[in-house]
Amino acid sequence: MRPVRLAAIAFAIFAILPRPAATQPARATGDLMVVPERVEIDLSYDGANIEVGAQVPAGYEAAIRLMTQPERLELKKLGKKAGLLWMGAGTVTFENIPVVYQVLSSAPLADLGPQALRAQWMLGYESLIPDQVPGADLRGELVGLKQHDGLFAVREGALARRQNPAPAFPLDAGAAQNSAPMAEPTQRLRGTFHLPASAPPGDYSVDLIAFKDQRAVHLASATLHVEHAGAVKIMRHLAIDHGLTYGGAASLIAIVVGLLTGILFRSRSNEGH
Repeated sequence: MRPVRLAAIAFAIFAILPRPAATQPARATGDLMVVPERVEIDLSYDGANIEVGAQVPAGYEAAIRLMTQPERLELKKLGKKAGLLWMGAGTVTFENIPVVYQVLSSAPLADLGPQALRAQWMLGYESLIPDQVPGADLRGELVGLKQHDGLFAVREGALARRQNPAPAFPLDAGAAQNSAPMAEPTQRLRGTFHLPASAPPGDYSVDLIAFKDQRAVHLASATLHVEHAGAVKIMRHLAIDHGLTYGGAASLIAIVVGLLTGILFRSRSNEGH
């Protein structure tokens, strides 16, 4: 009985001892840098170029997505009445559509993974407006309008690989970054987003997604801040918070400009005679 009892005790002790963890594949890590991370809309603002640099594990393809918070979008639909006149034919509502949506990728989107996988990360216009949602038949028209305004862009292959081992951007306070130690060979990618002058102020999310072997992993994220500044910020503040004062000042300026214009043209008319 005694040996049996000792064996049971030994087994119980062995059961509670910590065991070595099972070997698991290393988790992919990456860096993302955005320069500048803050854009100011002032009187001279005419759009901005946003440089992005990424570091991803070797052997991965990648996509960087920049967009505003998705929201509901309502568009008026036109149709012919009696086959002659173009008139309003109701509205079409799209759900979860960002005002600005741009994607840069290191390879064609179709090579990154199947459509179902890309849809999970909202990569591509088919992922943004799937075929089964109401209004999907108007996807081409909506995308065309947004592309014409410079708000939508999907640029496949626009993430260029850098052979130089030096960082794509200096890691200073002016660059948004989300980094982790790299324990495996990496590659550096670089691209440029173009924000038009019509891009609204707000916080834009920038996400780095890597693809390999029909799988995707979110490596890093950053935030781009677009905000009013200078005289534009002052005028917007007056218009929203002090509408009466703003309206009175605008009317007064219009009256003064009108009087000065009348005096100027009257004096020139008298000189002509």
